[in-house]
Amino acid sequence: MAETPLLSVQALYKYFPLRRPLMAALAGQAQRRVQAAHNVGFTIAPRESFGLVGESGCGKTTLGRMVLGLLPPDDGVILFDGQDIARLDAAGKRALRRQVQMVFQDPYSSLNPRMRIGAAIAEPIRLHGVVPSGEVAEEVARLLQRVGLPASAGARYPSELSGGQRQRVGIARALSLRPRLLVADEAVSGLDVSVRAQVLNLLADLRRDLGLALMFISHDLGVIEYLCETVGVMYLGTMVENGPTAAVFAHPAHPYTRALLAAVPRADPSAVSSEAPLAGEPPSAVDPPSGCPFRTRCPEARSICETPPPRVTLPGRRWAACHFAADHVQ
Repeated sequence: MAETPLLSVQALYKYFPLRRPLMAALAGQAQRRVQAAHNVGFTIAPRESFGLVGESGCGKTTLGRMVLGLLPPDDGVILFDGQDIARLDAAGKRALRRQVQMVFQDPYSSLNPRMRIGAAIAEPIRLHGVVPSGEVAEEVARLLQRVGLPASAGARYPSELSGGQRQRVGIARALSLRPRLLVADEAVSGLDVSVRAQVLNLLADLRRDLGLALMFISHDLGVIEYLCETVGVMYLGTMVENGPTAAVFAHPAHPYTRALLAAVPRADPSAVSSEAPLAGEPPSAVDPPSGCPFRTRCPEARSICETPPPRVTLPGRRWAACHFAADHVQ
């Protein structure tokens, strides 16, 4: 029997309206909008690590913010532990904040530069009553040590720490509420390679030791391959492929996934990919192509691609939104 998902995203839509020029408004022209999420669906099981990958501007961060309840969807449903987060009352939203936490891309901008590290971590602990007031300092010290920092770091300001140390503080603060799902938005993209590896190992250890589910948002396929059990591939606000990371990366069913993997630098300079590089620029999210959103750049596009692609179910708990997905899976 399949495990009930901790997070279930169903047919999610999100658009951002553009400012309409005065003359366009007077002429009665319709307001234009940016497509950030279009019919997106995926699930995350308890303790599962799920990666969301795609080019910049494809809607990954918007999805993460909707999962956190920071942005309302225009349509669709987000279920956390079976509850529709859009229908939660004030008490339910407060409980959701404890169970779903985020690690932001820039750890410096997410920390108050005038607040000491210990105070920044203690604040949510006090607000949510995680531990009795007399045990807050001890809890802060424990969290700092859990992410590989000395307890003495609590007396320092963010400017006195390195980028990697600040990101560890961000992780400690996210863990302070003892969440069940951690959303990490490009959490290692601004770090040096050696520090990036340390933070990735830390996240992997925390997920294993604490039983966390992880939603990791990144444009780096190598990071996703290392950290995530399952992956969703985003393009122009839509999810084009989803499934176990090992299977998707070994035998990608969607041409966009194949193009992304072909673009990854290889250690062997003599290795040549058989995949054609992506041609042209991504279409505008204000005026996306009809049918398959990838068809204007796809080397395999045919006339049928002008119609919406089906979500083709593939062996091994996979699917891809492509008319020819089954042709590429062994």
